[in-house]
Amino acid sequence: MEKNKIGFGEALCILLIVVLSHIILTFPKTIIESQGTGSLINIIYLTIIGLIILTLFLKLYKNFKNKDIIDISDFLGGKILKFILGIALIAYLLFIASLLVRNTSESFRTMYLQNTPIPFLIFALLVGAAYVNKLGTSTTIKTNLIIVPGIFIVLLFIFMASVNDFSTGRLFPIMGYGAKNIFLNGFSNLYMFGGTVFFLFIMPMLKKPEQFSKIAYSATAIYSITLFLSILSLLLMFPSSISSGSNIPLYMQIRQITLGNFIQRTDALFVIIWFITLLSYLSIIMSFVTIIFKKITNIKNTSSISNCFLAILFGISLLYSNIVQVRTFQSKYYRLLFMIVLGGTFVILILANLKYKFKNERNLNIE
Repeated sequence: MEKNKIGFGEALCILLIVVLSHIILTFPKTIIESQGTGSLINIIYLTIIGLIILTLFLKLYKNFKNKDIIDISDFLGGKILKFILGIALIAYLLFIASLLVRNTSESFRTMYLQNTPIPFLIFALLVGAAYVNKLGTSTTIKTNLIIVPGIFIVLLFIFMASVNDFSTGRLFPIMGYGAKNIFLNGFSNLYMFGGTVFFLFIMPMLKKPEQFSKIAYSATAIYSITLFLSILSLLLMFPSSISSGSNIPLYMQIRQITLGNFIQRTDALFVIIWFITLLSYLSIIMSFVTIIFKKITNIKNTSSISNCFLAILFGISLLYSNIVQVRTFQSKYYRLLFMIVLGGTFVILILANLKYKFKNERNLNIE
């Protein structure tokens, strides 16, 4: 990923595969759970907030072309700050990956493999991720160019095939649990943009760094629209209490779809796409974790580092006692940690810009 520069489409798919994996499994459920029928307004509100934050972020990044957040932290505070930030970001990425891995394992067990031990399912998922990782990051990135459009086709198929079961009456009351819940309490749902943390590492990888802003805005817009339509279809098809109560609402929705008398189990297509998406997601996570670790340690041989982190991820995924605890961590600690990461990176960018400005002014005065 460091040696081979990537284009617009490849960078866009890297960002989208991360957030789409959460759309398939978690975000629609947690947002409907907290907002009810007010989820759609909450998504619009958070998209506007997200675009404002993104604009500020891109403005702060203008002075650091071809640098990621690790390079910027090195410029600001040297090796100590670079090491602290690198370890914090690795821990954050492994944490969010562990939530998705454990949630996926629990869901597979509930739906198909009731008698299979959770450690075995987690191990099987991570072995698959290790195999994908062995193929190389370049292969994964190019494969995403097929996987991401495939996910959109499946999601569009779910939406179109469910139209006959839609009822607009289920969208009311449009304000859900009230304006306060949407705009004040619902602000914490900003973590739905958790995938934006990968913006921090994309810049040095681009063939054309000038496309950085275009990639960021495109990914945010596409993701927001996809999440909006996913939640809209769920609210139109089921009462909000059922959508929020289901472990995977999109899976529940696709199980209601039949294509005549020939195809009765369309959920098989969903499971295949879901599994492939997760493997690609884990491969991307491990690639970024390896890049961060290489930058903060200057280690040259990283061939076995990814597998070491997969082993750590396996251990973290086993720490959760059950699916209820996983959901608690998703709804509370994931939100909190994202806010901390978001705030911390903004502080680093602001201080780095001040240092950059001070150094330039001092150089001008010397001249």
